[in-house]
Amino acid sequence: MSAKYILEDVSVVENNFSADSRDKEGLRVVSYDSRRSIKLHLAVDHILQIEVVRDAKGDDDRSIVTMTSGQRYVTKRGAEALRAAIETAGALKPST
Repeated sequence: MSAKYILEDVSVVENNFSADSRDKEGLRVVSYDSRRSIKLHLAVDHILQIEVVRDAKGDDDRSIVTMTSGQRYVTKRGAEALRAAIETAGALKPST
């Protein structure tokens, strides 16, 4: 079985959310800066968790991806779009 990857625009989480802030709905608020982002192939088998978050600069949905290495990334796409990309890569069974 071959490894599955998705190409994603990400920003590295550097502060481990030492100053954690949340919006009125209880979602974590993060900053995604496209000027400091990189395109990265994420190995789907190494994704531990995808967290739904909100962008601090607007109402855009983002996600935080936690990898098995412990590294965390803020993604340009929201969690639902990221999950759809993983399904398209053939790494997940479609939700019912």
